Amino acid sequence: MVFFPRWPVFASFIPTLLGRLTITTPVPPLVPAVHSIQPHTQGDFILGDSLHIFVDTAVANSTLDNGLTLIPPTLDAFAIIFAADVKELFPHVKVTTSLIPASKVSSLPGHVFLTISPQVNSTTANGSPTSEGYEMVVTPTGVTITGAGAKGVFWATRTLLQGLVQTQGHFPSSAIADQPDWSTRGLMLDVGRHWYPIPFLKEMCAYLSWFKMSEFHLHLSDNINPMGHSNAYARFRLHSDNASFAGLTPFVNETYSRAEFDDLQQSCALRGVTIVPEIEAPGHALVITQWKPELALSSDPTLLNLTVPETVPTVKDIWREFLPWFHTKQVHIGADEYDASLADDYDNFVNEMSDFVQIESGKQIRLWSTNEPSNTTSVSKKIIKQHWEFFEGDPFGLIRDGYEVLNSEDSIHYIVMKSPPTPGSYPQRLNQTRLWDGANVDTGGIWDPHVFDRGNASNNPSITEPLLPGSIIAVWNDHGPNASTPLEAFYAVKEGVPVIAAANWQAAARPNHLTHAQFLQAYPALEAHAPGQNLDRRIPSNSALIVEYRLSGAEKPGSPIKDLSGNGYDAHVANGMVDTPLGSKGANYTLLISAGRVNASGVLLSGPDTSFGVTAAEGGTHTLSFNSTNILYSLPGFVLDQKVGAAEIILQGTQNNTAVWVNGKSAGEFLIGIDGTSVVQPMAFVAPVQQLQRIEGFKLWDGLQDISTISGYAG
Repeated sequence: MVFFPRWPVFASFIPTLLGRLTITTPVPPLVPAVHSIQPHTQGDFILGDSLHIFVDTAVANSTLDNGLTLIPPTLDAFAIIFAADVKELFPHVKVTTSLIPASKVSSLPGHVFLTISPQVNSTTANGSPTSEGYEMVVTPTGVTITGAGAKGVFWATRTLLQGLVQTQGHFPSSAIADQPDWSTRGLMLDVGRHWYPIPFLKEMCAYLSWFKMSEFHLHLSDNINPMGHSNAYARFRLHSDNASFAGLTPFVNETYSRAEFDDLQQSCALRGVTIVPEIEAPGHALVITQWKPELALSSDPTLLNLTVPETVPTVKDIWREFLPWFHTKQVHIGADEYDASLADDYDNFVNEMSDFVQIESGKQIRLWSTNEPSNTTSVSKKIIKQHWEFFEGDPFGLIRDGYEVLNSEDSIHYIVMKSPPTPGSYPQRLNQTRLWDGANVDTGGIWDPHVFDRGNASNNPSITEPLLPGSIIAVWNDHGPNASTPLEAFYAVKEGVPVIAAANWQAAARPNHLTHAQFLQAYPALEAHAPGQNLDRRIPSNSALIVEYRLSGAEKPGSPIKDLSGNGYDAHVANGMVDTPLGSKGANYTLLISAGRVNASGVLLSGPDTSFGVTAAEGGTHTLSFNSTNILYSLPGFVLDQKVGAAEIILQGTQNNTAVWVNGKSAGEFLIGIDGTSVVQPMAFVAPVQQLQRIEGFKLWDGLQDISTISGYAG
């Protein structure tokens, strides 16, 4: 992945003004907002041509972290990520990183000093000590960050960078003290019913980290509604080299190896985010019963029969195999939506799994809060319940009974990708109105994690409740792997993540909590500049025209192809294709292909996320199609005229749809039938621009251009 500069190079004279020029810049809105900031009057810290990042020698190797991760990075490792982020966001700045004793820092201008001290006595809302807290002192000559732990220092660098990117390299002199109110600030992604490549998941971790999210919960196994078909889509995403589990992962190309999953966890940990894995059972377990049909409940193949002697040992074998892969103190066993008439079997199963996981690995388990109407058994209070719906249990009642309860209340946290907008269905984006003014259906107010019941304020715990660790957004793929692309999952959450993160970081009742107006002011710049990722698939350009190529057809291998846009994205010919220095272009975009007369199957454009071209259709005809994660999406209702072909193809993409014009006429837009029905939803594809084939000309614009002005068929 190539990341691109966001800000213009600042005037080279700025460093000479450090310490001499007094400028007072207002503190821009930060997401999350900090708990305490005391402005000073000395002037601004100004990022010049160079920045020295100094790491306190005494604590450089400290991994102090009282969170969930079992692979906490050192302070020095966090400093390296911070330095890389500065270089990405401010490419003109020369960044150096070195170890230095605290006693030698004060006289060095233009620096950021990173250290850890027990004197930073940070606590969450319930009074528990947290290593995520920090203090930051900003002066015109430098910044000193002191963390309660290494991760606290890293979160402070997010605060600093957020301020710098909104003010073109300025941060006002001030003293900041900050810490989270809740330790669990997370996003869950259903990777069981949709394949997401590891690079995408790494980029998601970087985006979560920018807003101080602490967890990325991966739902690693599940199935679509089988509708009576035991061979319905079901996947288990972890692939072991142990041949005993080969039947669990027959689709190896859609799995993560141990090395890949370890790399993902390490990458996310370096940005302060812990991967929390979930393996579903005894419900949503079709992938297990497809492997071992004898374990299925006769009435429903998605449910395990817990009375079969081999069932629980099989689930334990799965966990025994994969527990060593997981670098976290807590894991999730799913355990939702089981047959209520088998409540005793269910309770005994989850309690046995809790004991097994604890003995085997020392880890604690979570499960989805599920109504288990038994008069003789109950779920152990050692197990953390993740609330999602009141009919599965009253969360405040569970807390009063002594259970630790995570808040994933579906009216606030749930997204179902491409869910048709019908009454009672889950939304495709988080409800921003509800988040900012829907904490109570009668009185409104900003939501935060202590609010489960929006209809009855008395049925919610206090913000100081020790059995409330925080909240987690849930993104589900109930409609299966072809209903959306990986990047559409990012579009679904990108505005909701910072709002939920801010609410978890600072309770709404606190005086400095982020306001809606502040969020609206800060969000566009912060979303566009989150370092370590390019999920919007942005391409820098000096004008609306990003790139333009013209080909004669006589180009030889290695021949350069000049970019006529002025941006310098020159390409070259290799293996019969045009290789560009680009990858994908995200929304909004307009793309024009000139291609003589295309009327045969084959790829025209390809990139890291999608490809586009001509494919065979019914009756010997041809149509246009996109390919994403090895799933083919044909343009509905369109048949390519074999005599005329496609001499000109125009694509326009937004984060909501993809439209096509062929030879100057609208050819429709890409749609997908939900669950194989006539109910359709639009598909949003990014433009693949890494390799070009069988074309004569190519233009790519940022934004939606007027078709009548760019088409050669206009008029």
